[in-house]
Amino acid sequence: MVRRMSVGANPTIELKPGSSGAAQGGAAAARPPWRKIVLLGAIFALALTLVYLSPLRAWLGGLRQVSGQIRSLGPLAPMAVVFGVAVLVALGFSRLLLCTLAGMALGFWSGLLWAQLGTLLGNYAIFLAARFLARRWAEQYVSKRGKLHALLEREGMAGVILARQMPLPGLVVNLACGLFPLTHRQFLVGTLLGQLPEAVPCTLIGAGALQPSLAGSVWVIGLAVAVAVLAWLALRRLLRR
Repeated sequence: MVRRMSVGANPTIELKPGSSGAAQGGAAAARPPWRKIVLLGAIFALALTLVYLSPLRAWLGGLRQVSGQIRSLGPLAPMAVVFGVAVLVALGFSRLLLCTLAGMALGFWSGLLWAQLGTLLGNYAIFLAARFLARRWAEQYVSKRGKLHALLEREGMAGVILARQMPLPGLVVNLACGLFPLTHRQFLVGTLLGQLPEAVPCTLIGAGALQPSLAGSVWVIGLAVAVAVLAWLALRRLLRR
């Protein structure tokens, strides 16, 4: 039996059987993002080690030069990062890869700030498109995500935060959020908080790649993994409150 759920005054969305208790299992469905970061950190550390021990080491010097050239653009550098990240996120590119690249280009703090602003703008653009321009297409695209529907309907902003931790493409989460009567504030704040546990360590990994020594790079990557674990624990505590 298929249950239909109303979304404001707009057409309904079909929920598949078994989705009625999805909100209660929302926290369980939101897998800790640090597992993904641990894997990413290990792969990145191994790749850097291989690069340092091979003739490809000169490639890192080229990356440092590119990073310096980007920073030399002054006020235009952050704007270029924001615009590029926003467009790519809206098109469905991995925000984690973009955070890593922003860390390599601008360093940790600047890379984190401007990449998160670009990510937020890209996510918000898809949210607005789903709500006002392409609602029927969005309904078809996310109609089989019953757990996500129930989580967003019941939990509001906390549901947006949890949805960002689920193993789902950001595009799907944005479309689903646009279909429900979430306020713009709930979406923006929930998205910002929900994307930080993965964004901080990924940006650190990018910044660590350009350290002057292999030991320094590996140390920063290890710090990134630790930050990912702490960020997830802090977020889980916040959600429980």
